Formats: sequence, C-alpha cells, structure tokens
Amino acid sequence: GAYLGAVEAKPFSLPNPGGGADLLEGATFTLQRGRRYGLIGRNGSGKSTLLRSLASRQLGDIPAALTIHYVSQEVRLDEAAMQRTPLEVVLAADVERSLLLSEAASLQEAEASDAARLAEVLERLDLIGADAAEQRALALLRNLGFSAELRARPMAALSGGWRVRTCLAAAIFAKPDVLMLDEPTNHLSIGAVLWLMRELTTSPAWSERIVVVVSHDRVFLDAVATDVLHLSAAARRLTQSHGNYATWAKRREQQQKTFERATALRAEQVAKLKTYANHGFKYGGSDVSRQKMKERQAEKLEAAQAELEDEAAALQEDHELPLSLQSGGEISGPLVQLRGVAFGYSAAGEQLFSGAELGVDATSRIVLLGENGNGKTTLVKLLLGDLAPTAGEVVRNGGARIGLVNQHHADQIDLTLTPLQFLMDRFPGDGSYAHEQALRSHLATCGVLEKQQAVPSSALSGGQRSRVALAAVSYAAPHVLVLDEPTNNLDLESIAALADCVTAFKGGVVLVSHDQYFVSRVANEVWVVEGGQVKRAASFDAFRKQQLTKLQPVD
Repeated sequence: GAYLGAVEAKPFSLPNPGGGADLLEGATFTLQRGRRYGLIGRNGSGKSTLLRSLASRQLGDIPAALTIHYVSQEVRLDEAAMQRTPLEVVLAADVERSLLLSEAASLQEAEASDAARLAEVLERLDLIGADAAEQRALALLRNLGFSAELRARPMAALSGGWRVRTCLAAAIFAKPDVLMLDEPTNHLSIGAVLWLMRELTTSPAWSERIVVVVSHDRVFLDAVATDVLHLSAAARRLTQSHGNYATWAKRREQQQKTFERATALRAEQVAKLKTYANHGFKYGGSDVSRQKMKERQAEKLEAAQAELEDEAAALQEDHELPLSLQSGGEISGPLVQLRGVAFGYSAAGEQLFSGAELGVDATSRIVLLGENGNGKTTLVKLLLGDLAPTAGEVVRNGGARIGLVNQHHADQIDLTLTPLQFLMDRFPGDGSYAHEQALRSHLATCGVLEKQQAVPSSALSGGQRSRVALAAVSYAAPHVLVLDEPTNNLDLESIAALADCVTAFKGGVVLVSHDQYFVSRVANEVWVVEGGQVKRAASFDAFRKQQLTKLQPVD
C-alpha cells in the first residue's frame, strides 16, 4: 500500500552543482498525498537539481519506508539492464514481485522446502496481482507507443528517447509513494502525452500517492498539476500554491501589477520628502529636527524601495521579451509541393510512406504529427531538399528560401563567440560598420539585448541561445520556416514568445511538435504520418480524440 504521511522539508539550502551562490536559501515545502505538483521556473533555475536532491533523500526528513521513483531527462542504465527487453525492465521495477517470484522458485526447487513460507509467498503474489503484471506492463508499453518490434529489442538497441519511455513505464508500473518526472513529455508523441495525462489524473493509484513533475508543456501541466512549486532564481526562493499553471500565471500577473503600482507610489513619496528636506535647509527653516526626521523617512523609504526592486526583479524573471522573425516577403502560388512522394532508405526495401501529396504556400501553417520513427523528420528533409524521394517529385519555387529551426539549433552556436561575432561569421557582408549595426539591430528584434550581444554565448541561458540561433535563421529572410521540435529545450515563457512570433511570421510554416499548446497556437492544417501514409486530419482536436480511442486500460 501507499505511504500515508506527507513529505515535509524543513528550511534547506540547495547548492549549485556548477559552484557559486546557492540556488535556494531557507526553502521549505510540504508534499501531500493525492496531490500532483508542477515544479516550474526559468531554465537554469535549479529544477532538475532539486528533483535529484529529493530523489537521493538529501532534502527534508524523508522516511526510509517511503519509495521514490525519479525519471530524469537522460537515462543511464547498467550493463545488465541494457541487455534486457523493455518488458523485462518494466517488470523488474516492481521489486517486491521480483523478490517474491525468485523466493517462490527457490522454495519449489528445494528438497525440504518450507511449505508454510511457500504458501505465504504465493498468497502475497496473488494479493499483489503478480499474474496480471505482465499484461499491465504490456499495456503500459503499448500506450507509450511501443510496437511489437520495439518491445522485442534489447535496451542497448533502442534510441535515447525509447529508453526514457521504458523508464517512464517502469516508474508508473512500480507505483512508488513519490513519482518524480523531469520533462516526461520531451520524448513522447502526442498520443503518449495524452495517455500520461489520463493515467496521472484518473488512475486510482495516483490519487493516494505524490506526483512531482517538471514540464514545459503547459497543456500537460494545466491538466496534471493540482499545485505549483515555483523556483525563483532571482529571489533564490521556492513558493508553493494551490491550482494549476494557468491559475499561477494569472496570480503572477496580478502581483506584477500590484508591485508596479506600489513602486511608483513609493518613488513619488521619496521625491516629495527629499524636496521638503532640501527646501527646508535652503531657506533656513527653523524646524531643523523636523527636516532631519523627513530625511530619515526618505532614507527608510529608499531602503524599502530597494527591497521592492529586488522583488520586481524576481517578478520580472518570468517576463519574456517579444521576438520577431523577418521573412523574405510574399511569393504567390505554391512554394514547395510534394507530388505522389514515396521514400524508403533503400530502393528495394520497405517504404516509410508513399503517395504523399502536400503543398506549402506563403499562408501555410502545417503541423506534421505521428509516432516517432514514422517519418516526420524524413518528410522535413524531403521538403528541405536534403533527401531525394524514391518515387514521385518535390517541386520547389526557385526563388523560395527555406529556413530550418530544429531542437538542436542552439547547440550549433560556437560558445566562445559572442552573438554578434556568431552572426558576423555567418553573414560577413561587406564588413562595414553599417553592416555590423544592421546585425546588431537584427539581434535586438530577436530579443538579444545590447549587453547580451557582447558576452560569449557560453554565458547565455538556453532560451537566449535559442534566440541567437533564430536570429541567424531569420536574417536570411526565409519564405518558409520549418520548425522540427523547436520547443524541446525552451521553458514555458520562451515557448509562448516563440508561438507569438511564428504566428506573426509573414511566410509559410511547417512544424513538427508534440507540444499541444504550441501546435494549437500555430497550426491550422494537420497532417498525420502513420501506416505508410501522409494523411490530412480534420483538426488538431479531432486527431487528439482519435488518439485517445486507441489507448488500452492499464489496471
């Protein structure tokens, strides 16, 4: 059964693994059974560090009897686990079942076996539903997108994304007292994300356990979180509140407005008191002590003002600068067309898909959906001209430029260069001062401010680097923007800013994404790659409903 108490952490500090100031000071929290906590904060604020410290029981007074399962973004498995199939890894996660089964086997083999103990073990196995465990584990893997072929492979032969999915299935199968998931949706298709949302919110198992999740998918967070833990890097503070992410964001906006009013009022009071003090001395006022008092009041108010400014900085850290992408201007008619396109990695081998008919023009807002490995990225490469079709043709408008933004676009920046040097390297132009100024102002429109333009890219946050990479794509003024999982390394605020600017982009857009908020904001044409075909769906909502009908009950 589940652990019955709450998990409480007395005031603690969270050291920064990279050295320097602590990420948190004097932080506390209480995790209650039956609650699901969304842990939020800007990239680099220490969310993963906090989860790791909790998982390794370095924080709070965590009872030894409490079971914790932590699924990180990067999965490391030992040699033995790498040789197992996903099903074996999932089944092994229920430690009690594994131990009881091996004890029962050795008792049955022993000559003079302890009949009473064997009966006890078999009764316990029956009680925990050991016979049904394999069916349950299979249903979990199927719901997370595993085909029979993938389930048969050893872990060593699976990509990182499928290993993370296996560990996610194992964590859910084990039903720990505390389940902690760090960006669980990163490697999932939309169908798998929808299943995870349903599992965490409707399965009786989680109504009596504790769930803590870090996610930049706000639709997922809004559906799953009953409470929010907000980690502020600026204030080095952890705050806890009831309600989902949308509730938290609304409250945050109110706080921002209240602070702005209070700050303006305080500044006005300080100015008045200073004027009074100066005025008194200037004209030889008789009541010197009164002026001194006013001066002291002004000093106190200034100190309070400084405190308010610190608070404002903490509020400001969640504010995201707008971002704009320049396009190559409008070209009428189709920019890229797929006509009866098929593709297979060997001419004689099996085709990934065939008969694809798809057109992109200056007003297109297309999203490509489908399970990982079905061919979405291949389709993108065909559009870009990086691959040639094995049948059919890809027709391009000769004057159309296509810009690609993928999940690794920020990794391609030389970290020793400043953003300005990076762009100068890419676009040397005529080397003139005027060209340099043009690049500076272009970076600024992408939200890379003057002081950020002059520091090495290694000193920028992931979101800022992402803006530099977007600035490089947009400087070439593309007519079509192709975005392949662009949100994977961004935080909630950066994703909202990117959605705003892609929506406003004056050109065609082709998107591969499993972030439901981003897809809903950007796309109006949904294409699904599955079963060897590329077919148009009626709408994103219709696609989501259809995905839910495919899911299997787990318990």
